[in-house]
Amino acid sequence: MKTDFRFSNLLGTVYCQGNLLFSPDGTHLFSPVGNRVTVFNLVENKSYTLPFAHRKNIARLGLTPRGNILLTVDEDGHAILTNVPRRISIYHFSFKAKITALSFSPSGRYFAVGLGRKLEVWHVPSTPDTNAGGELEFAPFVKHHTHTGHFDDVQHIEWSSDSRFFLTASKDLTARIWSVGAEEGFVPTVLSGHKQAVIGAWFSANQEIIYTVSKDGAVFEWRYAKPIDRVKDDDEDMEEDDDSDMHWRIVQKHFFMQGSAHVHCASFHPESNLLVAGFSNGLFGLYEMPDFNNIHKLSISQNDIDFVTINKSGEWLAFGASKLGQLLVWEWQSESYILKQQGHFDSMNSLVYSPDGTKIITTADDGKIKVWDIESGFCIVTFTEHTSGVTACEFAKKGNVLFTSSLDGSVRAWDLIRYRNFRTFTAPTRLSFSCMAVDPSGEVVAAGSLDSFDIHIWSVQTGQLLDQLSGHEGPVASLAFTPNGESLISGSWDRTARIWSIFSRTQTSEPLQLQADVLDIAVRPDSLQLAISTLDGQLTFWNMEAEQVAGVDGRRDASGGRKITDRRTAANVAGTKAYNSIRTFASTPSRPWCS
Repeated sequence: MKTDFRFSNLLGTVYCQGNLLFSPDGTHLFSPVGNRVTVFNLVENKSYTLPFAHRKNIARLGLTPRGNILLTVDEDGHAILTNVPRRISIYHFSFKAKITALSFSPSGRYFAVGLGRKLEVWHVPSTPDTNAGGELEFAPFVKHHTHTGHFDDVQHIEWSSDSRFFLTASKDLTARIWSVGAEEGFVPTVLSGHKQAVIGAWFSANQEIIYTVSKDGAVFEWRYAKPIDRVKDDDEDMEEDDDSDMHWRIVQKHFFMQGSAHVHCASFHPESNLLVAGFSNGLFGLYEMPDFNNIHKLSISQNDIDFVTINKSGEWLAFGASKLGQLLVWEWQSESYILKQQGHFDSMNSLVYSPDGTKIITTADDGKIKVWDIESGFCIVTFTEHTSGVTACEFAKKGNVLFTSSLDGSVRAWDLIRYRNFRTFTAPTRLSFSCMAVDPSGEVVAAGSLDSFDIHIWSVQTGQLLDQLSGHEGPVASLAFTPNGESLISGSWDRTARIWSIFSRTQTSEPLQLQADVLDIAVRPDSLQLAISTLDGQLTFWNMEAEQVAGVDGRRDASGGRKITDRRTAANVAGTKAYNSIRTFASTPSRPWCS
């Protein structure tokens, strides 16, 4: 049996929280997905997930200007430095505080991080292609300087093009200008005037203008100038040259005017003077600066847009919305989507491979059924006909037909060639179906519910209800047909499993008495034995004559230690763990048949 499995890709979610990053050439998009990073190739329409994982969800990403080094920081401030081309982690480090902002300098020699109200500038280790002497530096992180002055969390950091200065935007209603090293005549400057938290600050391409955006939708344009009354005095006396009154001053104020909607994110592209803002109502706007001309507006979500960024050419805009797990890349000139993906926004209940092994189908409590392409990692179709959580899915043994059961009281059959729902099965009364099974011929489908203790049998061809099997005294938790198609196995919370001969004239059932509620059932490929998982962590094996032949105590294996959120010790929790799902393999002398 092969045990050298390697992580390949992450499906089901495309964006969770944090910032998005384009690669320097603008063809790849880095997205934080939980505690991992997924990279989307926007040209070849493929994706892959980097093999490393944080202990907690990733909060911030940083990428060097060359795109070869990625720095990821989780919610606890633990950082991982990764070589992107080779996809290996180089160094682990802890900032020992929550990171609120992260940005690499254009030169690639520094990166700045916001640790709440504090700022830190760090050296980036050099590599032979960036060091004039061609030498390697083995000290991964060396702190260059620490800045203090903000009174609330820093939300954004932006560098000047020469990497000598950087801007910070904070919740304390101000933006500030800092220098990396000692600059003659320079003192850190405070840009104040906003009435709500500043979410972004940027230099123009020539660094003569600074733009700041606040949560209330105000956009301020700052220039290094004298007061208006001093300008008039200087016109009268041109010989005097005094820069003592030269300061960064507000010369223009603009407002997005989105009513009660707040600005949640913004990004600026200096080369093309494009400002894009995402609002709490799911709308985004694209503006040309400094005239503040509205180029484009579009509603892309029903919820908050959490992050937006622009690629290096200024053609593509990437948006992330965490509530629904949406990730979008929009080409504003052609007004078309380059990428439009959305994962499940609720817990997944089941998944199954397609018969040809090229697709994975997932179902979730959000009522969605998603079909994922294994090669590209993208969701290629989403079915939304179910109106409540989808509890189970299974393919017919022949053909591209998928069956799903739902808490909305329906079992549906899907054609995965035309991508349509061609049959819907319902019970005479409203039920919430919790499990289902399809016989090997694909002509009969069975479903069990939480409300009624009966098992419903339908004909796939006609959609008619053929029979209702009664006998269980509790909700039916699991169903499985034997591979030879002769019997149906059911497991219930009444601590019994039953073997039904539904195709015989008598339709007899053999009850199997267990010590706890049944969670799942699996049948051996030769149809001679079945395995049952129960709530007490036991795995029991039975033959088709209703005789127990073996058993495994799996409580210690299923316990898996203690979670951070567990209030009880690992020893006390161990007795409450069990296997919710079991599957079978084709049996060979070197490979067991149950997992």
